[in-house]
Amino acid sequence: MKRLLLLSVLIAAAASCTSPQAPISGRIDGIQSDTLYIAYSADEGIGIAILDTLALSGGKFSYTPPSDESGVLMIFDKDDFCNFMNLYYVPGEKAVIEGSMVDYTVSGTPFYADCGEFLKQIAPLEARRHDLMSRLGEEESDDLSFDFHGEEKKLSLERDAEALKFIEGHPDSDYSAYLATDISIKRFEEAYALLSDKAREGRMARLLNDRRMVIKGEAERYEAMGKIVEGAEAPDFTLKTSNGGTFTLSEQRGKYVLLDFWGTWCHWCCEGIPNVKEISRRYSDKLTVVSIDTGDTEKGWMDGIEKYGMDWIQVYNSKADAIDGKYAVEGFPGFYLIDPEGIIKMISFGEPYDFVEAIGKLLE
Repeated sequence: MKRLLLLSVLIAAAASCTSPQAPISGRIDGIQSDTLYIAYSADEGIGIAILDTLALSGGKFSYTPPSDESGVLMIFDKDDFCNFMNLYYVPGEKAVIEGSMVDYTVSGTPFYADCGEFLKQIAPLEARRHDLMSRLGEEESDDLSFDFHGEEKKLSLERDAEALKFIEGHPDSDYSAYLATDISIKRFEEAYALLSDKAREGRMARLLNDRRMVIKGEAERYEAMGKIVEGAEAPDFTLKTSNGGTFTLSEQRGKYVLLDFWGTWCHWCCEGIPNVKEISRRYSDKLTVVSIDTGDTEKGWMDGIEKYGMDWIQVYNSKADAIDGKYAVEGFPGFYLIDPEGIIKMISFGEPYDFVEAIGKLLE
């Protein structure tokens, strides 16, 4: 419990880049080490993609993210995950961060000036959140002595309320548009309604649209839960294939189909690719294997296909398609075996130990 297992989702490392012209700079007080870490998660894709080191000199630093893509940065101390700073990176803007890991200010160009104003507004909430995380880190077992999730939910609700106040007072702000995407799903439309057309159509327009697509997918997932079970009819779909064509599930009647929901960001999905490949080869006379990429950019998807030699049917599930929502996918990899009549015969989140043989028995 003392370590929050953040590093388990970090899949690459790179050296940080410092420059007096860097878009993110400042001073961090109270750090004994001369190195911190930055986890960078670009808007495109799922999960944290890059772990950078951040060099400090007398507490001062400058940093240039390794991508031109906007996204979330988290600066943290590897020896104390309760101490961290979050910042949304916007190419072309400059941010100055000053203070301690627990109590800091943000200033700079307009986006970050607004960010700094909001951080001042929610400073009491952030102090309570830090105290909550510290208490969690001190727990010695999984049986918590306090209602962590209840307190966390209360803080999140209070933060949402403060975000709505800020958006209402700054309807033209790009930062307000960003806040609308960072609010809970249930209050997104309320936040969106407070934005002016200028903010809706500004630099955060794509992020706002992506958020709406995610919400749509989640709504479909909740609706599908309890309905998508073994013995139910598999929802039909048509998705783009890697060779430029399309794949329609209902056109496969008369043959078994194995749907494999995966992504290059998913460690266990990639570990299991050899088994999926073996299934595709061994049972090709009875079974069509279809891997459905979820969460990657199209380039990341195509790069993954080439990297892992995935020579069976590959289709791309965009945020707008949200097929994973229609199938109520709860984990990755997610497998759905569909019989020749279009009925779901098996659902598995995670790969069974004897996966290749288990699929063979189901095909008998």
